[in-house]
Amino acid sequence: MDNEDILKKAQQEKNDEREEHIKVKAFHIGWVSVSVVMLFLIIFRIIFNEPTSDIIMILAAQSAAVSFYQYFNMRDKKGYLITGILSIVAVLLSAAALLSQYGVY
Repeated sequence: MDNEDILKKAQQEKNDEREEHIKVKAFHIGWVSVSVVMLFLIIFRIIFNEPTSDIIMILAAQSAAVSFYQYFNMRDKKGYLITGILSIVAVLLSAAALLSQYGVY
């Protein structure tokens, strides 16, 4: 295959690597922004003695999802597995705190 054939074949493909890279980067920037806002809300709630378990549960769930996804795609990085497990523990503890706040148990 010569260079022109390769170029034609690449142009015919529906996947645009640049577009995919921009989507991934935008998603990353969006989650960082949301995480910063949630951390601000946690600090704000702590200052005014309000419970933060609901926001912590959301952040921990997001962290668990990201960590497990990274671990399943990079099995040699055990830190992602540990982070995912710790995040699941944080989700469960936050859920328990939230349920006890509402008097469920």
